[in-house]
Amino acid sequence: MLGDGHVTIVRIPLPGRLGTPESAAFEELVSVMNGIAVSLWGNDDFVYTAEAELASFRAQEFHEKLLFAAVLDGAVVGRVVADFPLEEDAVTATLLVDVAPAVRGRGIGSALLAKGEELAADGGRTAVSAYTEHPAATIPPGGDVVRASAGSSGLPADSPDVRFALSHGYRLGQIERSSELALPLDPGRAAALLADAVDHSRDYRTISWWRHAPDELASAFSALKERMTVDVPHSGIALDDEAWTPERVRRHEDELIERGEPLLVTVAQHIPSGELAAYTEIAVPDDGGKAEQYDTLVAAAHRGKRLGTLVKLENLRRLADLAPRIHRLLTWNADENAPMLAVNDAFGFRPHALTGNWQKTLR
Repeated sequence: MLGDGHVTIVRIPLPGRLGTPESAAFEELVSVMNGIAVSLWGNDDFVYTAEAELASFRAQEFHEKLLFAAVLDGAVVGRVVADFPLEEDAVTATLLVDVAPAVRGRGIGSALLAKGEELAADGGRTAVSAYTEHPAATIPPGGDVVRASAGSSGLPADSPDVRFALSHGYRLGQIERSSELALPLDPGRAAALLADAVDHSRDYRTISWWRHAPDELASAFSALKERMTVDVPHSGIALDDEAWTPERVRRHEDELIERGEPLLVTVAQHIPSGELAAYTEIAVPDDGGKAEQYDTLVAAAHRGKRLGTLVKLENLRRLADLAPRIHRLLTWNADENAPMLAVNDAFGFRPHALTGNWQKTLR
């Protein structure tokens, strides 16, 4: 018993197809999650179809994803997702815990988190990550904050989510900034950025693709993707190395196509060596006016040559041709990643939210 009603934590099986009796619980949970997202963000930016969510959960070749729901008096009111990287010697697990606003403060989140930690421990994982999200409009200037070991931002100490994480033994490992760019990019700003980038990167050229990487670049691109867990800032958080192969690249591309948000990718190639030195990705939804920028990476050996600016500019130019309906772009960066944040500032990105990456070691 939790609060005034009876709560049970139950596993939600993945249905073979939607619109059937066996898919009812999954579809109800998607609807609840969409309601939570609208309540938090005040819009439908993070509202997803059941088809898109099912495609994401079906992609289990490189991550095992377990889904449990909190059921209160017969109704779904929350969920925990336990995500386990399947690399050999992996030690991490990611837990996503959400509870409907109307039933918070009744121990449901604690029960879901306990279930997630139990799953992580049973899976032999010792390093757990969990997340809190804080829209910019909800972060008042001044006031007490909780800070990570690196970066300049802080999360509001009086946030219920922050208090929840701290009370359950989590520490703030990293803050991630999300930023928003209004599109199209001002032509004068774009021209100035391009002139500066080209002046610093004369030994590089850009190559772009939509949906699938060219076969002749799949191997080099997979090697660059593998650097994401090595070259990006990750002080204060546990990360397992990821092994990327051309086959994994193809699986990832196909998953996003099935989700209805295929990737638009631009890479920078070092002309003398043929090596891929940088890349950026935009997931372009099949409809709507908002897109999300996923990975952006400049390999450590090629930094200081404006390659982040170069690939982002070209990808935005391609996006304008491919989907001119897109008028907003969201991106995420570690708060301590000053070089990439400076690039975003030069483009005109504005604050959107802060995300707390909370860490706990299981004994």
